[in-house]
Amino acid sequence: MEANKTLLQILYKKIILEFSKQTGKSLEESMDYLYTSETYKLISEGVSDMHCKGHIYLAQELMLENGLMYHKGYPR
Repeated sequence: MEANKTLLQILYKKIILEFSKQTGKSLEESMDYLYTSETYKLISEGVSDMHCKGHIYLAQELMLENGLMYHKGYPR
């Protein structure tokens, strides 16, 4: 399923703000992290309905992907 482009932009904004808040990175750095990530690719392509996940969950996925957060079930 493909999400509405406007709704995706709102989701990206929320992810960037949450990522910035949780990591202390600037908004510009946070945008770079998101738009160059595998997480962004999956969301934008509608894989596994990633766009339906919450922005906090997706921000944490982005942190896991970039090694800024660790979880025992996530590969290092």
